[in-house]
Order: sequence, then structure tokens, then C-alpha cells
Amino acid sequence: MNKRIFIFLFIIGALCLCGCADDFATKINLDGNSSEGEFNSEAALYGTVQDNYGKPIAGVLVSDGMQTTETDAKGNWQLFSDLKLRRFVFVTIPAGYEVPSKNGIPQFWQRIPENEKQFKADFTLMKRAGSGDRYTILMTADPQIRAKTAGTDKYMFHSIDIYEDMCKDMKELAASITDRPVYSICLGDMVHNNMSLWEDYCEGLKDFSFPVFHVIGNHDHIQNAASDDLAVAEYEKYLGPTNYAVDLGQVHYIFLDNIEMADNSALTASATGAYKNGLSEEAVEWLRSHLSHVDKNKILMVCGHTSFYKKIGYDPSVSDLNASVYTGLFSAYKFVHSWAGHNHDYYNYAYAAEETSPKYPNVESHILGRSTGMLGLNASVTSDGGPRGYLVIDVDGENITWKFKACGYEEGKKLENLPADWQLRAYAPNEQGWYTSGKVYVNVWNYDAHWGPVYYSDSGKTKVAMSKDKTHDGYANSLYEQYKDQYTVLAYTTTPHMFSIEPSEGATSATIETTDRFGNRYTASVSW
Repeated sequence: MNKRIFIFLFIIGALCLCGCADDFATKINLDGNSSEGEFNSEAALYGTVQDNYGKPIAGVLVSDGMQTTETDAKGNWQLFSDLKLRRFVFVTIPAGYEVPSKNGIPQFWQRIPENEKQFKADFTLMKRAGSGDRYTILMTADPQIRAKTAGTDKYMFHSIDIYEDMCKDMKELAASITDRPVYSICLGDMVHNNMSLWEDYCEGLKDFSFPVFHVIGNHDHIQNAASDDLAVAEYEKYLGPTNYAVDLGQVHYIFLDNIEMADNSALTASATGAYKNGLSEEAVEWLRSHLSHVDKNKILMVCGHTSFYKKIGYDPSVSDLNASVYTGLFSAYKFVHSWAGHNHDYYNYAYAAEETSPKYPNVESHILGRSTGMLGLNASVTSDGGPRGYLVIDVDGENITWKFKACGYEEGKKLENLPADWQLRAYAPNEQGWYTSGKVYVNVWNYDAHWGPVYYSDSGKTKVAMSKDKTHDGYANSLYEQYKDQYTVLAYTTTPHMFSIEPSEGATSATIETTDRFGNRYTASVSW
């Protein structure tokens, strides 16, 4: 025990003996921090945040999952928490400091021991050598691994094998990036109802040289728990708090649990429990407290399992739990990118580009397809025809760009014929009977309204813009037709990122080209 702490404890004891504890307790400001670096004896949680040189760090956000406070000039913090209701205390790692990780999992929290009346949690953060403003994020969604013996994991490929392929591909890509930090984000449904598979999931991360931030999905909950609070226990055991944040460079990242499970105690553990989309009262309380400390000029990257904003045919910002609260909070910020999985299909919606009078001009909604392919089949495509893979997001200051990356492995084998930069797939007229209209179709799975036109050229047409055509992807639909009677969860799927055109009479080949929102040009050729 160092001299300062000894003197501090001696003073507390003396004040208590003199009946002066109330005077000591008045040395506190509005957010719970004590003045002059002193701790309040009634604070249930307290501690110090310092750097790897032992110097205190001021202004670090510390939270118990409900309240948020900041460290003072001496790096000290305290919270008047009800420890019967709190399980973690954690920091928001500020820009300029490394994200500590163990076996691929970020280490920014401490678990509060049960039955404690007071808990001291100190945190040490390592200063970053450079600014950290430039970095890459590998973003995945819904690996949703199942046991190989599961009846729903037997059709084409095993989900664990395809998940391992994804991990191998990500490690390979990360190793090739040597001039900036790499991080990863998984947007939930790491497992599928089976809580015994958390070890298998974490096994895939253990050799990662970069940290993976997670959000909890509906299938990551204990499906037959009596409450949402109880349903998160296994996730928390392996991955920590379900609502938290981090500063990476100049951008602020928020990770939220937007699945509220019902009382599903009457179900079996393998069943899928009922739930509501949106933020619980506890999550809203944490978000409101947290954002009160975040500069409104920040760009927010908000990650949840299910989208907070526009989906295909559904707007969560209107009807989800506490939607008016979170949209109101986010509307105050410079710009918000909302990232989600859950639907297993690719979809982007930029309000400012899609709407004449945009409802949320500072918001874009991004939904990723299932990184391990069509559910149950674990096929090479998702149900909307997007390939297995993930997003590669490059950030440089406030400049954020992204591109799809197809997974280069299947059952451990390198896919030799995979296009190096695969961003669209073209279908010839009536290809394999998948279409009967005589048109040429193309699927541009990462498309949004900021992209340029999708141009078509053949022997009689030169750079004619193709029309959006909300129809199915040919190959994905063929898998649906093949397996729908065996795996009844599969559904016929149309997609908003299909384009079509009538080919010129006598044409036997065509070229399609388009340019994404960041100026990257992509082409595809097709012949018949």
C-alpha cells in the first residue's frame, strides 16, 4: 500500500470516528467525481486510470453500465452504484491509447465480484506510438456457428468449418496490412442458440493479432432464460459488457445490445426465444449518460445486431423500443453510420441521397450479409446473392471508406478462381433457367444511392444505364429451390441491388461496369 492511499484511509477512519463522514461526503461534484482527487467513502466503485508510465490520465470515461463519469486530473474516478445490479466496470479507451486484447478479445472491463459492497478497479492504458487516426476495420456479421451434429447444419457445409475459413482469411489480410492498426467488429449472432459453442467461437479468435469488438445477437442469448438480464450471462462470461464504446482515432464507436429477450423460461434451451428489437431502459440510460460526455462534433459509428434505422420494408427508427430516444440522441451528432447484421442480406440506405426531405440527413444505415453464407446451407452466397465475406473499412481521420472482401477459403482450401476484387455478378439471359425474361441481370450487393449508374455495353449498346429490378439473385434462388423442402427456414428472397436490361438483338456477350461512392471502378463480363 503506497503512502498516499495509507494517509487517505487513515483520514477516512478518523473522520468516521469523529462523526464527520457527512462533511467528507460533500466533497463531490455533479458527475460523481470527488474534488481534489479524493474519494468519497460511500462510493461503491472507485479507482484510478493511468498510463504505462504510471502517469494519471484525465478525462477517461468510466462506467458501470448505467452511469458514466470522467477521471479527474489525478486519474481518479468514482461511482455511487448499486453493486447488486451491476456486473462490470469498464473504460472507454480514448484515442491515443492502444486497445489491449487477449486472444483477440478487447480487455477494457473488470468484472465486479458478487456480494461486494465496494470495489476498487484500476486501469492501465498503453500510450500509442503514433496518432492512430489511420486504421482498418474488418467487419463481419452472423457467423452463427452450430454443432456439426445439428440437423440444421448438414446440407452443404458445416458452419464451424466456414467460420474457420473466415478467420483464416481475416488473419491473412490483417498480416498484409503493416502500415496501420487493424481492428475487427462482429455484429452479433456469433453462435446459434447453443451456449456450449462459445469456446469454439473464441478458439477462432485466439491467434488474432488484432482485437475484435462484438455486439450481442438474439441467438447469442440464453434462449430459455426468464429475463433479458439473465439471458446475457454466457455472452458476458466470454466477451464482457453488452453496451460500451471506444475512441479509434477521430471517430467514436458505440456498441449496443438492441435485443431485449422476453421471459422464455417455458422453452427448451435449443429453441429460439421471443424478443423485441430496440434498446431496453437500462441500455437507454447508459447511452444517455455516455453521450453526455461525447463531443457533438464527433462522427459516430453505432453498431447493433439489428439495424437502428432503415431496413428493407421496415423502419426500426419508428417502431423499435425507445427508438425516439436513440434517434433524438444521435441526431445531435455530426454524422452517424449505423452498422448491423441480423437480416443476413446486404442493404445500404443513405437518407440524404434517397429522400427529398431526409428524415435523418446525418444518418446512413448499413446492413451486412451473413459472413458465412446462406443460413443452414453455409453456401458460397447469402440468400440475396452476395458472396460469403466481410467489409474492409478504411479510416483516415474522418474519411471513412469501405469495400466488400470475399472470403478466399472454403473448408480450408484456397479458392483459386475467386476474382481478386469481386463486387458484382452478372447473369446471361435465361442462364441455367434461373431467369426467363431474356434480360441480362447483375447483382451489385454493396450498392447504395451514392454509387454511379450501372452501365451495360454489348455489340449494339454502349454504356447504357441498367434499371433497378427488385428480383431474386439467380444462383441464390436456385439453392432455395433445391433445399427449401429439406430446410424449411429458407425463403424466396428478392433484393434491391439487382439491375437488368434487354440485350441488343444478336448480341452474344456484354460488359457491365459501375463506380462506387469512393471512385473505385468495377467491371463484369458475361457471354451466352
